[in-house]
Amino acid sequence: MAAVDRTEADSPEVAAAVERALGRQRDDAARDVEAILDAALLVAERVAPAAPRVADIVAEAGSSNQAFYRYFGSKEDLMRAVYLRGVTRLRGYLEHQMAKTAGEPAAQIEAWVRGVLTQATDRTAARQSAAIIRQMGKRADDDAEQLEPLRALLREAVRRAGSRHVNLDTHAVFDLTFGALRRHSEQGTAPSRAECAHIARFCRLALGPGDER
Repeated sequence: MAAVDRTEADSPEVAAAVERALGRQRDDAARDVEAILDAALLVAERVAPAAPRVADIVAEAGSSNQAFYRYFGSKEDLMRAVYLRGVTRLRGYLEHQMAKTAGEPAAQIEAWVRGVLTQATDRTAARQSAAIIRQMGKRADDDAEQLEPLRALLREAVRRAGSRHVNLDTHAVFDLTFGALRRHSEQGTAPSRAECAHIARFCRLALGPGDER
């Protein structure tokens, strides 16, 4: 068998061919993972409060156990991945809603509050979020740092609103909003439009001018 000349193997043409092949593999892997994540969300919602089975998730995804364990070490790893993808998607949604305010800080804060609470007012999103958080159990609280991208969006709006205690005010609005979200999630209820408006208005007033804050 003839030896491959190293110069030939390192040529741009060879590198391009390898990159194309790897690109196709990455695309296929990304589609497989997205299908499994979507299936986990659907199955978790469907069987709640019971725990979803890997076999059911794989069947829903049209995948296989071999493919599942190629990407995830366990069902717990999968649930965490679904949770983190949800956080990423929520961040994108919040950014979109806040961008509609023409950069007005108080309106951005209100948009952030309303956007978070949409996770409870949208019945499908509420059921799916509750199902995933239930499966994660205490690990959802342990992953609180994963919510930092959401807090960072709020912090910047709070800073631009003129807060003299940016971190304290950010945590206050964050805890109030997510506290309401968690309460409704646990109770299987949804905040009314009046409640959402009240929480948003409360946060705007609390962040208004004042010498005693």
